[in-house]
Amino acid sequence: MVYHKENLKEQLIEIAWELCVAESWQKVNMRRVAQKAGVSNTAFYRHFKNKNDLKAELMRRGFEMLYEGVRDIVIEDNFSSYGAHYIRFGLDYPHIYDLMFGNTDIDMSFYPDLEALSNASFSGTVEGVKALRPNESEKEVMIKAYNVWASVHGLVGILRRSKWQGNRTESLEWIEKNLEEYLEKTTFS
Repeated sequence: MVYHKENLKEQLIEIAWELCVAESWQKVNMRRVAQKAGVSNTAFYRHFKNKNDLKAELMRRGFEMLYEGVRDIVIEDNFSSYGAHYIRFGLDYPHIYDLMFGNTDIDMSFYPDLEALSNASFSGTVEGVKALRPNESEKEVMIKAYNVWASVHGLVGILRRSKWQGNRTESLEWIEKNLEEYLEKTTFS
């Protein structure tokens, strides 16, 4: 194979993204990505030092996609839509979501921009709680923010697991179809 592709790094990221979305991060390997791009493994390593560099790119892309969807939500007016967007992202992109929010082996100190994106996820939740409860102490805001964070991420896990196991109940169907209302009644009140 000859190294001559334009925008090869972006092509490699796109191929890895597609593999991860369709199959999982565990199914993404450098040889497979390079083969699909029609380049050698050596060409791949001209753009990425190791697999974690590629993983960081997929995580970065996931956070950017997630934030694109919440950019126009006015948290003070519609905090439940903010949480619902996170949940829908986790349901629509389960393997990417797992990379972003699961136990990762990436040392974030090597990827400060990614660490900032990751931290911004929780910071948005904290800011939303502050906007809804302006008179609460910092401690109370943080307790509520952790509760919201746990509820949103927990719902992703429950809804995904029930789909995979075929245990869809009427209640879970309603929750998934009415995320904003459910969150408003429970977590965001």
